[in-house]
Amino acid sequence: MEFPRLPSRDTSGQKVVLPDDLEGDQTLVLISFDRRQQSLVGSWRGFAKELCETYGHFEYYELLVLGSRSGMMPSLPGGGGMSPGAARSRPHDNALVTRVNKTALQRRLGLLGEGNIYALFIEDGTVVRQAAGVLTPETADALEDLLQQWREANSGWTDAPGTSGATGDNALDS
Repeated sequence: MEFPRLPSRDTSGQKVVLPDDLEGDQTLVLISFDRRQQSLVGSWRGFAKELCETYGHFEYYELLVLGSRSGMMPSLPGGGGMSPGAARSRPHDNALVTRVNKTALQRRLGLLGEGNIYALFIEDGTVVRQAAGVLTPETADALEDLLQQWREANSGWTDAPGTSGATGDNALDS
């Protein structure tokens, strides 16, 4: 399913349109519907940061979805940035906030309500996998496998059969 165009703001108040402005060939978007769900989002944060360091083609974002009947994004307090309370509780650069009709967004993305958080794995604007709730070891392994498969498929190099590492006999070994 296609991720809908979603106007958002980052912590400094800059406009970000999802999925167009997402960095990374593969991107994880962690969606929450209430600031009280930040501990649930936090279960993903450290792992997602590690994956960003390991896989240069990967990025992640935390998206707080606040309700709005019109679906239009009203100006936010403090000159367009997040409110001071939100900025204190979400101080990192990859935090985004949007104001849309929550029910319509949930329906569009196939989410089962706002009582949980959701992790959406996006490639080229398309949601290719999703999970609900806190990070589990099984979900972490599956996500890392997807990243590894993408990296192998998109690198120009493969290991030759029967090789297990550098031998010192090859000019490419260093």
